[in-house]
Amino acid sequence: MIKLILVPTDGSENSITAADYAINLARLFNAGIRGLFVKDVKVLTGPLIHDIGTSIGGMVPYGTFNQTVREMVESQADATLNLLEGKCSQAGIPFRREVREGVVSREIIKSADDCDLISMGKMGSHAEWRDVFLGTNVEFVVRQTHKPVLITPSEFKPFTKMLIAYDGSSFADKALHSGAEIAQLMKLPVTVIFVAGKKEESSEILSKAKIFLESYNLTVNTVAKEGTDHAKGILELCNDEDEKFDILVMGAYGHSRLQEMILGNTTVRVMRSTHCPILLCR
Repeated sequence: MIKLILVPTDGSENSITAADYAINLARLFNAGIRGLFVKDVKVLTGPLIHDIGTSIGGMVPYGTFNQTVREMVESQADATLNLLEGKCSQAGIPFRREVREGVVSREIIKSADDCDLISMGKMGSHAEWRDVFLGTNVEFVVRQTHKPVLITPSEFKPFTKMLIAYDGSSFADKALHSGAEIAQLMKLPVTVIFVAGKKEESSEILSKAKIFLESYNLTVNTVAKEGTDHAKGILELCNDEDEKFDILVMGAYGHSRLQEMILGNTTVRVMRSTHCPILLCR
C-alpha cells in the first residue's frame, strides 16, 4: 500500500511529469507527496564554480560569486517546490517539502527512507545532453534504494493498459503484487510477459502469475517469448505501437542479482529504452 510518494524535482519538464504521475497515484491510494529539491554540492562547490570564480577573479571575488550561485540555487528550490505544492494543492493531495544539500542521488535515497515509492523523470535538467548524461541519478537510485521506483518519460499519459515482466523471481513477485494493486484500483487490463530460452519453459511461470492476478478480478493475458535476450523480448512487446502499453512493471533484478548488479543488463537496457513509465520493484 502506498501512503507517501517521494518526488525529487529539479524544475525540469521531466521532473514535472514525474510529479504528475505521482499525483495520479496519490489520488488512487489516498497518499501524500513529499517534494524534494537537492542542492547539488557539485554545483555549489565543484571544480566548475572554482574555475569560473578564478577566471573572473579580477572582476568578482570568488566568495561573492559562490554566494551568488548558492542564492540562485536556493531561489530555484523555492520556485520548483512552490510549483509542485501548487499542483498538489489543486489536486487535494497532502504535500510537504524538503530541501537537502549533497550528492543528488545519495540525498534522494536518504529522503526515501520513510517513503513507499519514488517517482523520478528518466532525464533531469540535462535531458538535452542525453548521450552524455543518460539518467545517471536515476540509475544510481535504482541500484541503491530498496524502494520501488517509478521512472517516467517526458510526457504524461493516463494508465489504460499494463505490462508486467515476470520471471518467477522474488523481485518479480513484488512487481506482480504492486502491479496488481494499481491495476485493480484503475481497472486496467494486464498482460504478463515471460522471456525464456524455450517457450515450453514459460507455461508454469505464466500460469502462476495469471492465477495470482485473476484473484484481483483482473483481465489477464499472457505472452511467452522465446530467446535468451530478456531485455529485447520485453522491449519488443512494450514498445509495440499496436499494443499501446501505458506502464511497464518489473523487478529491478532477475534470478541472478549479482550478475545484474555487475552488468546492469536487463534492468538498465529496459529502463533506458522503454517509451512508457516503468515501475521497478525491489
